[in-house]
Amino acid sequence: MARLSHLRGVRAEGAARDALEAAGFTVIESNWRIRGAEIDHICRDDQGLSFVEVRARSAGAVEPSATVTVEKMQTLLRGARFWLQRHGQADADWRLVVVAVDLDDTGRPVATAIIEDPFLHIPEFHE
Repeated sequence: MARLSHLRGVRAEGAARDALEAAGFTVIESNWRIRGAEIDHICRDDQGLSFVEVRARSAGAVEPSATVTVEKMQTLLRGARFWLQRHGQADADWRLVVVAVDLDDTGRPVATAIIEDPFLHIPEFHE
């Protein structure tokens, strides 16, 4: 089961990368890890840097973007801040982006959506 889950994750991250590149992002790093955080893709475009979280779900399951929790966003923020510090980019323009990937019954990506403001999906950030 873990192997299948890993394969689904690899496929989803690949589909997200393709969608990002098609939308004008340049992926500069993938699967960047630091203790307590992982960033799926780090990209650059004309607006600056983007720290990307990929969320995938099978057809009929909850919408992938709905799985972005406050805790996950905090982890992503922590990872982004470490990356910026480690790469001397503390003053760079940056944002968080979520790529939602829908998978078919076999675990293959069938649709992607780039969510440029994932905070809109988290009510706690708008109270």
